[in-house]
Amino acid sequence: MSALPVTTGAGLALLPGLSAAASKALDTSPAEIIARWIASVSEDARRAYSRALATFTTWAMPDAVDPQAGLRLLCEAGAGGAHELLAAWRDHLLERLAPGTVAGQLSAIASLLRCCRRAGIITFVVEGVAPRRERVQDRRGPRRAEVERMLGHVDELAAVGDRRGIRDAAVLRLLYCCAMRRGEVAGLRLEDAVVDGDGVTVYPRRKGARTRQPLSTSDRTAAALRAWLAVRGAEPGALFHRLDRADHRDHLTGEAVRGLVAARAREAGVRSPCRPHGLRHSSATELSRRGSLDELMALGGWKSLSAASAYLDARDENRRRALALVDL
Repeated sequence: MSALPVTTGAGLALLPGLSAAASKALDTSPAEIIARWIASVSEDARRAYSRALATFTTWAMPDAVDPQAGLRLLCEAGAGGAHELLAAWRDHLLERLAPGTVAGQLSAIASLLRCCRRAGIITFVVEGVAPRRERVQDRRGPRRAEVERMLGHVDELAAVGDRRGIRDAAVLRLLYCCAMRRGEVAGLRLEDAVVDGDGVTVYPRRKGARTRQPLSTSDRTAAALRAWLAVRGAEPGALFHRLDRADHRDHLTGEAVRGLVAARAREAGVRSPCRPHGLRHSSATELSRRGSLDELMALGGWKSLSAASAYLDARDENRRRALALVDL
């Protein structure tokens, strides 16, 4: 993402008695401040900022070629103008997108504006524009017996040497047995799967993290990963790639992982809705019935109880049992 062509005075850097380091710091331009901030965020965050800015610019200035034109417009509009522009854009987006998606796009624009403020380009911040995020309560996925049916189906394919079955067995186990998100699975590179004896440690870029984090895998997941690595080969690139192309650099997209899960569920005769995040949720729900709270939070990588509890679908069942106990 290119920086805004805005200049500010650097006269302080010429004051006598300043050290070379202080002079260099004061001589930093707004463009350098913005570039440094963008370089400090994760690759996923950079993509989110770019998409949001491009979407806003297309809405506000349909004929603009450079997405930065939208950011310049917001900076030059002032506090009131920027607020009204973003409020109108929010209302436009809400006509076709979920509130959570719209809130994410507005949050990205707000982050860009805060960076411009730190760089001295503007003196205001925009607040209170994003719609309230609605908590999604129904995240239920297939039950354990249905997941076992899916895995049994791909294991049968893998046993006869089906490459797609071998790959999908590893993908499904990472999603369910290791409770990984689809983006984490899709973004794995070959070097992110480290074999150590019979075990395999993967290094996904976890949600909210700027660097890849080590993540141990279950025994059967490790076996499925080793089987896939033997078939995949040692060519650098994506760990999981499309099999209709020879280029290993083509990662499976998140949408491809979603389609993979839905297709394998249909083939196995599973009737429950099956989505990648539903498998993560099913895994958490199953563990909540048989494991401890510490184990649950370790599995999903949650740092707070409130975050973990959002994935549990046993609360309604618990309430029904409680009502039966106190009913007169």
